Amino acid sequence: MALKYSVLPRLREDICRFALPVLAALWAAGCEAPLDLSGVQRELAQPVHRYDQLQAVARKGAQVVVVGDAGVVLVSPDDGRTWQRLALPGQPALIDLSRCPDGRYVALDAGRQIWFSDTAAANWQAVAVETGEAVLALTCDPRNRIWVVGGFSTILSSADDGASWSEYSFGDDIQLTSVQFVDADNGYVTGEFGLVLKTTDGGASWEPAAVLPGEFYSQDAHFVDARRGWAVGLNGAVFHTADGGDSWQTQDSGTNLPLYGIAGAGETLFAVGENGTVLRYRDGSWKRLPHDNDVLSYLRGVSPGGDGVLLAGGNGTLFNLATGG
Repeated sequence: MALKYSVLPRLREDICRFALPVLAALWAAGCEAPLDLSGVQRELAQPVHRYDQLQAVARKGAQVVVVGDAGVVLVSPDDGRTWQRLALPGQPALIDLSRCPDGRYVALDAGRQIWFSDTAAANWQAVAVETGEAVLALTCDPRNRIWVVGGFSTILSSADDGASWSEYSFGDDIQLTSVQFVDADNGYVTGEFGLVLKTTDGGASWEPAAVLPGEFYSQDAHFVDARRGWAVGLNGAVFHTADGGDSWQTQDSGTNLPLYGIAGAGETLFAVGENGTVLRYRDGSWKRLPHDNDVLSYLRGVSPGGDGVLLAGGNGTLFNLATGG
């Protein structure tokens, strides 16, 4: 019993030594002012968030749609002056976007889904893409057919809004990164190892064109007609064809930064890339366009319209750059 009574006082002393500071800290915390979350709430109330990773842009006149990671869809009725934010269910990683001739928009989800909108881009429905390969890019052709390209040199198409798919592969382990139809018959696909494919029969068959020099890995391509096109990618490289892909020539872009997107309006082209790079091609040469936006991330979405070009990219980057027509 002596041992028992000798331990209890020391135990009470230890409890007081350690418990009292803890109680004091809890009491002090309870007296602090409530955490101010007003800045967070203001950020969330904005249509564009700083953590948005925007990937692609499409438009019809003044109506502009932008998509990005986590199911983000931004819609503007006035050429990008005001925006409405939508969030698609399941937060799909939206990586590409196209507008169909019937007025609907179609977005590509990295999880092998196509999202169809109404003409107002307000309501969206998902349809699975029937493939086991990675999907990387899409377009809607002049007949409102959907085309998707991706891994293992795969080209898919659907003429019934994704209810069924036709799949073709060249059998090579090559990533296809862009697809475009310039009219009902002529279309182009570009990809890894400098691969360029073209069709002259509306996609019924695809044939290799000349390989891009140095087995260049194009990030994007744009054709203004069946013969003239450009491909852009790493190190600021730009290649041009004037004969439907039978030959390619290097053009000086004036930068060695990676270029991720290219689009055109008539004879004027715009290319965008890392660190907010914006290039314009006019009168046979590329020039860098300065802007006041501090872009520390990439630009990937580019859409000329009005008297300028709308640009979208990482870290919530979204702005109009006036170019004087």
